[in-house]
Amino acid sequence: MADRHTTEKLLEGERLSGKVTLFAKVTILPGDELPYHEHHGETETYHILSGAGMYQDNDKIYPVQAGMTTFCEDGSGHAISCAGEEPLVFLAMIQKKAE
Repeated sequence: MADRHTTEKLLEGERLSGKVTLFAKVTILPGDELPYHEHHGETETYHILSGAGMYQDNDKIYPVQAGMTTFCEDGSGHAISCAGEEPLVFLAMIQKKAE
């Protein structure tokens, strides 16, 4: 089965300054998820634009909706799933940790 999510890179290459490695709009269709993964040497922020979902922050799970922002610390893990009947749409930004 094909993935039921898309990632549209909003900025790439030199426009990202080197510190930010991803700035994208992500759309997750109902019933899909971005599975749990960890970040090492970087952080990731999601800002929810529309829809509803469930966000896993390490071993804590809570609902998210439009207007909410999540933050995954360096060395931590997270996952997100679409929990509603409408697609979950959010901005995602991965930033390298300051040295």
